[in-house]
Amino acid sequence: MSATVPALSSLTESATIDHTLSLLLEPSPILHSKLSPAITAHITASGPPATYSQLVDLCSNEIQHWTLEDKAAFLGGHPLIGEVKNLSAMSAKEQGGKSVKTPEIVLRRLAHLNKLYTRVYPGLPYITFVAGRPRAAIVKEMESVLELPPSPEPIPDDWEDVEQPAIDSGEVEAKVKVWGGDEWQSETQRALGDIWLIAKSRLQGMGLE
Repeated sequence: MSATVPALSSLTESATIDHTLSLLLEPSPILHSKLSPAITAHITASGPPATYSQLVDLCSNEIQHWTLEDKAAFLGGHPLIGEVKNLSAMSAKEQGGKSVKTPEIVLRRLAHLNKLYTRVYPGLPYITFVAGRPRAAIVKEMESVLELPPSPEPIPDDWEDVEQPAIDSGEVEAKVKVWGGDEWQSETQRALGDIWLIAKSRLQGMGLE
């Protein structure tokens, strides 16, 4: 996929709109099957938006009307924090940049925290506006969100508690949120808000608005 967006005036074809949304929001089955057709229909009826930022706002407004299941599916299309394979060029840059080598122990900790988060918030991946921060900084953020004691800084290569607490521990079970409950929905809205921040940051990186 080309890492450039087409001219706003060319946002009239469904394939072009799908390509643009995939670039800004990350491709996913529900983006292709539901979001892109809805935005295409809106643009067909009202014309292209005046700015790319308005295009992102159109997506935000559309998804606010989706079911909780569809919102969760959309969030699930975003790469997990700490993934190093099969990332788009933009995601790789946002998660610390290709030139920054993340210690293996930090990646292991992030992988465990991702599992813990999904246990605490069933069906949701952890999404945050990284904004170029190193992955080690996201470890601290996730531990705070999960109300866990902070890991050592920097994490030693031989840190024995990298996969603590255990996924099925009482400490984790006590934190589990009800799927669709108020706390779960609040976290869904926070994650969606960060998706839009990421998209607009990508536009700024391309010198667009």
